[in-house]
Amino acid sequence: MRGRGMERRALMLAMGGFVGAAAWGGGAAPAAAAGGSGVVVDVTAAPYGAKGDGTTDDSAAFQAALTAVKAVPGGATLLIPPGTYAIRTSLVLGAGTTVIAYGATIVRTGDSGALLKNFDTVTQVYGYEGAGSVAVLGGTWDMRGGQHPKQSDAMGFAHCDGVLVKDCTILDTPSAHAIELNAVRNAAVVNCVFDGHHPGDGASLTTKEAVQITCATEGNLPAPAYDLTTCEDILITGCTLKAGTTTGPFGALCGDHWGAKGKSHRRIRVVGNTVEKSGAYGVHVADWQDSVVADNTIDGVALHGIYLNSPQGNALSGITVSGNTVRNVDGSGGITVSVPKFTTVPVTYGARHSDLTITGNTVESVKGEAAIYVSRTDGVAVTRNTVTGTVRLTDTGNAQGIHVQECPNAVVTHNTVTDVQGDGIGLDTNVTGAVVAGNTVTTATNYGIHAAAGAGAIRGNRVTGATTYGIRITGAADTICQGNTIGTVTTVSGTAAAAVAVTSTCTGVWVVGNDLSGRGGGTAAVSDLGAGTTVSGNLV
Repeated sequence: MRGRGMERRALMLAMGGFVGAAAWGGGAAPAAAAGGSGVVVDVTAAPYGAKGDGTTDDSAAFQAALTAVKAVPGGATLLIPPGTYAIRTSLVLGAGTTVIAYGATIVRTGDSGALLKNFDTVTQVYGYEGAGSVAVLGGTWDMRGGQHPKQSDAMGFAHCDGVLVKDCTILDTPSAHAIELNAVRNAAVVNCVFDGHHPGDGASLTTKEAVQITCATEGNLPAPAYDLTTCEDILITGCTLKAGTTTGPFGALCGDHWGAKGKSHRRIRVVGNTVEKSGAYGVHVADWQDSVVADNTIDGVALHGIYLNSPQGNALSGITVSGNTVRNVDGSGGITVSVPKFTTVPVTYGARHSDLTITGNTVESVKGEAAIYVSRTDGVAVTRNTVTGTVRLTDTGNAQGIHVQECPNAVVTHNTVTDVQGDGIGLDTNVTGAVVAGNTVTTATNYGIHAAAGAGAIRGNRVTGATTYGIRITGAADTICQGNTIGTVTTVSGTAAAAVAVTSTCTGVWVVGNDLSGRGGGTAAVSDLGAGTTVSGNLV
């Protein structure tokens, strides 16, 4: 045991740009590196004697060193010098432990479970009372999922306060998660790389997250008690989800596929990460409240770039999705907010979401239903996003740029939508009072703006290159369409076209003060089949 000065508080201060008060946004930073005795236990020193030669089984040396660490009041540091260490058992961390493994590779040599965890499978721990204030700094943690396929997390943390995982590379996880945060408060995952997910003996790849943020439910993790404690104050930043050097990718950078009815995680921040490839989602916002997904780059996902929903039908609220770049989605949507349907007859859905903001994102090359889709949400703003390129899943599909459904009083403003195989912007099914303003839509193979079921105001938009209708209003009462500029509208053979169309299901619509002069020959300025429509002051 050596008293070398590798004190956790100094490490924490060195990370201030990531988890200091300014970046954390939730007050105090994680407690993982705050405090400790300053005592360092070197796993290669006597009496522990780990070899680190890649062939010797170093399990006993690690266990003895960790026993010494746990014996230090206030916790200590386990130092793993550069080398390759073969480990055939799970290493259990005590409270206040820091693991420093820069330059080291730790290899799982059997179906032993997690390489690192802070719990056992017997002890009942409630709330956040387990072994906390732990940190894992550096190292390559190789789970060898191809050789040892038993389902296992690489690192598991449960029922605790204060976790820091920084600068770690986690390889080939078998059918579970690189990092499990289960009933954890005040945690940060910083500058980590998640490379490869192996099918193992568990569920399909598309359901598994590299970082699972979940609650203490029976069957979710063998860490009793199953008291449904949720996660709070979690930061994931600077991480990379790889395509899988030796096997396939994870199903998402982070999220949850489990959950519990009525339980939500709070103050989750996913900021500045890179997803190079994913089997399902880039980021899965599952049962989160008062949270942020910002400035991530997500490329090459099979279903949704950023997916907001609840597996158990709980309401999401207070979520901001901003400044992200999502591209090359093959199968569903770029940024998607959905509510699960549980029964068909009668139809029942999960709880409605509220207070969601989707702003300043760039969504490119989406094959699916919509680049941005929001459903069943009270209080949503979709603003200042850039959408380029959507492709239909089928020949008759409608791959809309922005699609808002069952969201009364939605705000859809100042977005730019270009080159979509469907409506540029579509609102339908209970969007009473919605505002669609200041958007630019260029080249849509269907309508430029399709406002149905009660949109309140369509103002100051610019639409050019739409097909059949620049703006189509249907199922609306007392809607105002004012100050819009409609450019070229393409006429489909045998179909009447118009710059603005008001259908027979509308009453009291106002079409006033629009510039419809650029619509092109053979296209009507206004097609009015509604009751009590006012058409006035338009430039035709």
